[in-house]
Amino acid sequence: MRILIGSLTYPLLNGVTTSINLSIDGLTERSHQVVVIGPEYNLGTVRPEHQTVPSSWVGRLLLKSLHKKERLFGWSGLAAIREIAAEFQPDIYWLHSLTWSSNAFERAMLGSQAKKVLTYHTLVEDYGRIYGGKIGATIMRQRSKIVANRVNAVIAPSQVIAQRLKSYGVTSPIFVIPTGITVPKNQYTKSELAARWRFNPDWPILLYVGRVSAEKNIQALLEMTKQLNQTKKHMLLLVGPGDILGVEKQAAALGIAPEVICSGPLPKEDAQRTYGAADVFVFASKTETQGLVIGEAMMAGLPVVALQSPIQPEVYPTSSAIVVESVDQFASSVQEILTDPQRRKILTANAKQFVEENFSVQGMTAKQIELFEKLIA
Repeated sequence: MRILIGSLTYPLLNGVTTSINLSIDGLTERSHQVVVIGPEYNLGTVRPEHQTVPSSWVGRLLLKSLHKKERLFGWSGLAAIREIAAEFQPDIYWLHSLTWSSNAFERAMLGSQAKKVLTYHTLVEDYGRIYGGKIGATIMRQRSKIVANRVNAVIAPSQVIAQRLKSYGVTSPIFVIPTGITVPKNQYTKSELAARWRFNPDWPILLYVGRVSAEKNIQALLEMTKQLNQTKKHMLLLVGPGDILGVEKQAAALGIAPEVICSGPLPKEDAQRTYGAADVFVFASKTETQGLVIGEAMMAGLPVVALQSPIQPEVYPTSSAIVVESVDQFASSVQEILTDPQRRKILTANAKQFVEENFSVQGMTAKQIELFEKLIA
């Protein structure tokens, strides 16, 4: 098969890029041909299957004002994508980005006679609400319905997202295929992280990995850290790109600036290696469709404390993580797991087994290939 993938965020370091790279690896290992198209990020091509098309400078300015590094395809992007498609002759168009308006890859896909697949990575309704209020949420619900109903199949990373799409009025077939999860075996030590970012190695490390942005509810992590630090110092390490300056200002306003470190973007494996040095993985986002970093932390043997969210039962059940409903409960639960080694041992063992049984890369690839072959047949 020949699969043409389009993503507005590829190859930025995020869950979508992780998912795409795992899919490309699995497909090419089984002799399928893949091309992945993204806007020009001045990063070059990151793998042989990667091709770039011009990005929009207007879109760049707009997203920069929201402290985002993502880009949009430029006006000439549609012609460039059609040229790539004409040479590649894909059997499948695979869209990985759904935004407030149609992008060039989406238009090229919908104008093609090839089969069309959408992976619904992001709860865009919630993002729309955060940045555009009720109107923004309504627009993104409608966009989700319109685009999903114009493709041959939709891939959702969890059952809760599949049900959300159905509630929008999506009638296209929906297939639940979680992204596979892996982590490097060679993990950092606490002393290595303490030397790298110059903090006291005796402090417990509370780790978050992901975008540092409003929709990830970073404010809750800061407030939780403030509560903990009233009795003992804890280091909150935020690993990922985003509104670093804004978060540093929030930490300063809460009086915890010395205990909050924003690493900025790190290479994927570098970011994943930080799990081994941390004491607790903390997560407060309520807008995830899968929450890959939670599974990565579990695979690395790190206990997870996370706020309740729609994906919780499928992604971090109470047998594998500590689920909380408030900032106060967040702080007390972190403190409890730090002082209870027996509970930590049981929790992390359950969590690793859960991820291995439910989020294997091999299972993900097999389900994707089965779906694509059925569509083509």
